[in-house]
Amino acid sequence: MAEKIDDELLVEQFRRGDETAFERIVKQYSADVAVLANRLLGWPSDIEDVTQDIFLAAFVGLKKFRCECSLKSWLFTITINKCRTNRYKRWLRLRRFSQEIYKVSLSSACEEKYMDTDEFKHVRRAVAALPPRYREPVVLRYIQEIGTDEISRILGISKNTLNVRLSRARKRLREDLAELIEL
Repeated sequence: MAEKIDDELLVEQFRRGDETAFERIVKQYSADVAVLANRLLGWPSDIEDVTQDIFLAAFVGLKKFRCECSLKSWLFTITINKCRTNRYKRWLRLRRFSQEIYKVSLSSACEEKYMDTDEFKHVRRAVAALPPRYREPVVLRYIQEIGTDEISRILGISKNTLNVRLSRARKRLREDLAELIEL
């Protein structure tokens, strides 16, 4: 609750023209936003640009922020939307190239650089292979450890829809990771 009060104070200071309030918001939440964007996109090369886009959108929209949810939830909502836009733009660019270029996995090189075990790589690929409507809830719930009420607000879906998506995602992951589960 103290975080929400601090957030409301920062927002109010920003509305009154204190630009350092926004700098403090960026400093406080930029790491969380970047980690979420990285997990949703899977290609670290774009994270800095996407994070800048997210905070630019937050800067523009902060005067309209009504503090009905936490500032972090609001920023995560912007992050989800910017990542969706980024994925769509990336898909359009890749579609212009040949099928061979399209098949190149952009995340596999990153996985080898940052991941230690084969099992972890396998799990990461399985999560990355989920359709966005399943991957987003999985990342928010199990990796970011956000509660279902907040995830529902971030994604703009009902709690029932969220539970269905999580259930379907778990089923797909169980199937994709069956060989690891049997070990």
